[in-house]
Amino acid sequence: MIKKEIKNKLLKDYLKKGFLFLLLLIVLDNGVNYFLLNGLYRYYGLYNDNEIALVGHSHLMLGIDKVQMEKKLDVKVSKYTREGVNIVERDLMIDQLLKSNQQLKLVVYAVDAWMFTGEGLSENSYKQFYPFMGEKTINNYVFENAAFGDFWQHQIIKSSRYNEGLVSGSFRGYLKSWDNLKVGVLDTVALNSDIKKGDFRKIVSTKENRKIFENTLKKITQKNINIILLYVPTSSIYNNAEIGKFNSEITYFKGIESKFSNIKFLDYNELYSTNASLFYDRIHLNPEGQKLVTGSFIEYLKK
Repeated sequence: MIKKEIKNKLLKDYLKKGFLFLLLLIVLDNGVNYFLLNGLYRYYGLYNDNEIALVGHSHLMLGIDKVQMEKKLDVKVSKYTREGVNIVERDLMIDQLLKSNQQLKLVVYAVDAWMFTGEGLSENSYKQFYPFMGEKTINNYVFENAAFGDFWQHQIIKSSRYNEGLVSGSFRGYLKSWDNLKVGVLDTVALNSDIKKGDFRKIVSTKENRKIFENTLKKITQKNINIILLYVPTSSIYNNAEIGKFNSEITYFKGIESKFSNIKFLDYNELYSTNASLFYDRIHLNPEGQKLVTGSFIEYLKK
């Protein structure tokens, strides 16, 4: 009898310790998620009353200095850019912005000649949206793209939603750091060699992607928000690799501008694409290039 009571007491102690350990893990997991998620909100400018939002991928991330815009224009700017995002994911990002930022007056949507080409972007770019799985549309998108086990792991263990880049972004949000860290100059010899060998991303625009893009623009328009389609310059060497297709894409963007009274198309290729010293690689500006293009964009917005 005494042995049975001791056995039951030990079992209760184990269960109690196990429960407390599990509770501690849940609290710690939610605490880490809360801290990192709020850092990302600050970094991307989500859930605030900013009036301008920059939306795109790394091309825009390195192309425009939001801090300079805020200083020169005296207006708060959201810079919601994610590496390798496709047209569908940009549409998701717009949905997030329209839901979280109620004071938006202008969306700057980054465009380029390759944006309607499905191939060549990150196949795993959906993983960048793991931190936002608490939002229904994002959760559904991740569910459609992730493996079953992968989805549920990140659904249950929230701290696992953050990779090195997302943790870095979160801390940069707290530190208010949006500097372009891609220091260097485009290797034009290597780029010319790649193009000669056909080793470059081809322009293959699809009707499906164009339709998604135009529906996104209509969605923004219905909110009475102005739109600028901003073409941060890409290297002229790269642009000329398929000059006919490249010009066709430019013509398309000009056509979009003519269809919508609230949309402007700004193409900075004419000013800067031939100056290789402004580029880090074929599509990304280095800090010097970013400073010049940002200055031009600020002057445009002042008019």
